[in-house]
Amino acid sequence: MSCKNISWEELDKYKDYNVTSVPLMAAADHLGQACKDANDRYMLCRNDTGADPRQCLKEGQLVTNCTKQFMDKVYQECQMPLARYTTCLDLNGRKHAMCRATQVEFDKCMLEKTGISREFTWYQDKQIPPMQTWPEAFREFASDFKNVLKH
Repeated sequence: MSCKNISWEELDKYKDYNVTSVPLMAAADHLGQACKDANDRYMLCRNDTGADPRQCLKEGQLVTNCTKQFMDKVYQECQMPLARYTTCLDLNGRKHAMCRATQVEFDKCMLEKTGISREFTWYQDKQIPPMQTWPEAFREFASDFKNVLKH
């Protein structure tokens, strides 16, 4: 199906997942890990098609479906810790710093029931020291690139 000239009726077939922003915010780090592949595919599609979201509806639907499955699992496994955490966020202007106790409880439940921990570093494969300058980083990149080309 070509999505360039998609009709509103066709677009209406793709239903969103009905969940408010607070539970998504509370579970965002865990959700990012659980749906990493679907999110990566969607973002690659958006990048490859010039950021036209209509051409990536299937990939977007995969993200929605993954989110729905993940949140359903969270509601089954960690409903009360999530409810306490989201209530705290709601009552405190969505400031995570005010809700660390309920966040820790939710994180513990997620680790025990789903195996997903909040601590992760998949955004970068290689840590760059904070005081490293651009010329140093570029020299390191260039040497890594030359080594790749040798093989």
